[in-house]
Amino acid sequence: MIRSICLAACAAVATGLTQPVTQNVPRIPSVLILGSSVDRYATEIFCNKADRFSRVSCTDLERGLNVGFYFHPGVGVLGDMQPPFYNNTRYGANLHNSLSDKRELSKLSIRFMGHEFPDLVVVDSSLWDLATWSSQSGKNVTHERLVQWGNTDLPKLLDSVSETFYKSRVVFRNAPTVYDTKFQVWADSRVNLDVAVFSVDAIDKMNNELKGNMLNGKLYGKFEVIDYSKIMNDLINERGFRDPALWLKDGYHPCREASKRYFNQILQLMNMTTVEAKHGGREAQRQPAFNDEFP
Repeated sequence: MIRSICLAACAAVATGLTQPVTQNVPRIPSVLILGSSVDRYATEIFCNKADRFSRVSCTDLERGLNVGFYFHPGVGVLGDMQPPFYNNTRYGANLHNSLSDKRELSKLSIRFMGHEFPDLVVVDSSLWDLATWSSQSGKNVTHERLVQWGNTDLPKLLDSVSETFYKSRVVFRNAPTVYDTKFQVWADSRVNLDVAVFSVDAIDKMNNELKGNMLNGKLYGKFEVIDYSKIMNDLINERGFRDPALWLKDGYHPCREASKRYFNQILQLMNMTTVEAKHGGREAQRQPAFNDEFP
């Protein structure tokens, strides 16, 4: 009898040794940012690291926060998130937009963030849209195109993201103003002063289009908005003039202080301590380079 019990116990132990061990790894809060190089630079500064052009990620052990940035090229010419996109970068106009495929976007989050539903998803689609429309048409962006973006293209993109991350809090980030107009550049490097890739005026009109779609304090009545436009305007008012130092050398990527204030708004949405109170958010080593200044 005793021998039988011992044999049974030994068999159970042996079986247990061959079974996979399931370990519950604690899931820390996470933020996934889907946008342009404006978001990438802010993420690089917060993470104090530079990665590939299309992505940056880090874990802030001090706050217990996973942060990830992933690039997407906007709504596209027709608003279907398909190429062609802005055609004056070394990456070409036929980029793939991962936001156009819900399954791919979900897999991207799992691979990139370690889980399917980040706590917060920040989405931008603005400067790349302006650049795509003007560069592909060879004309300045029209009022009608901005209306289509505000009424059809952007809600379609945001709905696709929110349907993918239906357990996540999805917010939109609007466009910061620029220092000066960026004009179209021909293939032979000649500048076309008749066509603005983006400008202060175009960005103001784009943000005004958003204001017309606010309902009960939310974009389309669904999405909170991180107001990067206000961050830049506040800095301009604090300086008392349109100081070029508020932008990087290219004139359209916001400076370190603006990027820090933007990221602080993300941290506030996560109910976490902002950068000022914890650390200086040291400047990332990577700097804008020729043909990499946009995206």
